[in-house]
Amino acid sequence: MSLVGRLEDLALPDIFQIINLSKKTGTLVVRSEKGTGIIVFQNGKVVQAAADAVRETLGSILLSARVTTEEMLAEALARQKDTGRLLGRILVEMGALSPETLAYIVRHQIEEIVFLLLTWTEGFFDFELGEVDLKDQIKFNTKDFLLESGLDPQYLIMEGTRRLDERMHGEGAPEPVRAPVVEAVPVPMLPPSARGQTTGWAGTEGVRLASLKSMFQELRFPSATAEVSLLVLRVASEVVNRAVLFLVRGSEVVGLGAFGVELSDGEPGDERVRRIRVPLCEDSIFAYVVERKQAFMGALRVNVRNAYLVDALGGMTPSEVLVIPMICEGKVALILYGDNLPADGPIGGTEALEIFVGQAGLAMEKALLERRIADLKRRVGGGEKPQESESRGIKESGNG
Repeated sequence: MSLVGRLEDLALPDIFQIINLSKKTGTLVVRSEKGTGIIVFQNGKVVQAAADAVRETLGSILLSARVTTEEMLAEALARQKDTGRLLGRILVEMGALSPETLAYIVRHQIEEIVFLLLTWTEGFFDFELGEVDLKDQIKFNTKDFLLESGLDPQYLIMEGTRRLDERMHGEGAPEPVRAPVVEAVPVPMLPPSARGQTTGWAGTEGVRLASLKSMFQELRFPSATAEVSLLVLRVASEVVNRAVLFLVRGSEVVGLGAFGVELSDGEPGDERVRRIRVPLCEDSIFAYVVERKQAFMGALRVNVRNAYLVDALGGMTPSEVLVIPMICEGKVALILYGDNLPADGPIGGTEALEIFVGQAGLAMEKALLERRIADLKRRVGGGEKPQESESRGIKESGNG
């Protein structure tokens, strides 16, 4: 089977349907004024994609996502030069990258290229059965972006159409939402004795209510933002097996503290957590929650930053996550992430936790207001001129 023609006569979604239904293996080459694009199919599924307009290498993506180091990448590239093998496989064998993270990143790259090509409505296409050397068709080498499990063309068509529709209606990616800057006070890891062993509020209903009431009482009079953070983690420990508290600082999210994060390499989980940095200008679960200011529970979407998060927390991909924003003065100040790894059972009983996080945001607002009043009194009483203080728990100027 060979397909040759113009995109004006047969659109890419229709071509995808034909190849998928016939379960063909081959290479689709698309050419237009915008450049050249290639999509490789294996038994009707998309396993590889490339485009002149997308020139990121796998190595550069891994470094920008901070899922490997320059030293490990250099060693892997040297091995690749000697053997000609795929870079991702080499990094996995070296232990520098988990297979799950590699699959996340490669899948995301393929999706982005396919979604770009789906916007092309003019040009020429040529589908040839069998393998085609991509170097003969496109100047940029993308052999490392190979997803052996493949992607369903039906999903790619639907998701690509959805994105195009959003773009046409002016609902593209929003600007990052800025939040009050909370002092990045390290939050200690909760000891095992302070954490629940199962999901849901442990014990009888009376114990659950008593525990929740006690924590609400403590929340009424917090002495510092770190105390609020620790209280949130304590409540979260009754709902999920693992939780991480993130600080929204400027245009990125940074790790503050956690419980239940156990790493196979022996590194303390709290140290790893505090090195996590996720920019809000890129697609991630954090950008999603900050934009909507609403809690999220479900499976993580496939993208580079979510893959980075999974890898930073040990490499296992949870089937379900719970992500709750803490709102302070109308902006997201902290984000609570939770899952049930390593057991990975369903997350239940989240209502109380969501309410508590909401109240924690109000408590933080109250603490902020009281601190401002006390600071103003001190300045006026001492004859000082009001000045911004970088050592405050929450800066008056926010992130602007």
